[in-house]
Amino acid sequence: MPQSDEQRAMTAVLDAGEGAVLSHRSAAAMWGLLGFDLKQLEVSRARTGPNRPTRLAKVHHPRLLPAHHCTAIDHIPVTTLVRTTFDLAGSEHAGRAERALHAALKRGLSWTAVEDHLSETAARGRGGIALLRALVADHFGKPALESGLEVRFLQLLRRAGLPEPRRQVDVGDDQWVGRVDFLYDDQHLVLEVNGTWHHSGPLEVQRDHHRTARLVAAGYTVLPIPEHLILHAPEAVVRLVREARRRSA
Repeated sequence: MPQSDEQRAMTAVLDAGEGAVLSHRSAAAMWGLLGFDLKQLEVSRARTGPNRPTRLAKVHHPRLLPAHHCTAIDHIPVTTLVRTTFDLAGSEHAGRAERALHAALKRGLSWTAVEDHLSETAARGRGGIALLRALVADHFGKPALESGLEVRFLQLLRRAGLPEPRRQVDVGDDQWVGRVDFLYDDQHLVLEVNGTWHHSGPLEVQRDHHRTARLVAAGYTVLPIPEHLILHAPEAVVRLVREARRRSA
């Protein structure tokens, strides 16, 4: 009988030798971060540990892998959520690392843990530190973005030189209407990022229409941004936002 992904992961960790832990993309998958899986396994093993070869996983040899950077999920040794986030910042492109950070924040990672880890590791020349510093500067104290799609959308606005709207804002008139994805306060302009999965069914469409009507009645302009435009026509997204801001000025 073929092994499950989790069984393969455990086998790879054991085969890598004492002190090895699941890490990087594989650890992200174990933590439930969207966009990562256990198909191609990665483990980390301290440089001072046994130099044992393995064909079951890609092996990383970090200078720093103390015990408090490691934990276990379902009995499988794995890097902690904050360590995993930092490892991804050192190995993935900036956009994917940023999406992983927000996914980790949604999974319970605290900014305090990020800052503590940054302070501990910044002086040791680890990869990804500059990127994590920039992400902390951009996002510290702000609500975590709800999805990778929202992260992509915000990246589009930045690259286009558009001002950054507030994120995850509770809005309404005399009564609470809902929490919107993004809001330009001065223009009462709501930007809603609509993922295909969550906004395509009849009930979801009806709910969105009702919510939009309530927002309009409360004095807001609502601009829905569909997923396919963010992924395949980013220049069209920028044009839509610019035009909506011009009309709402």
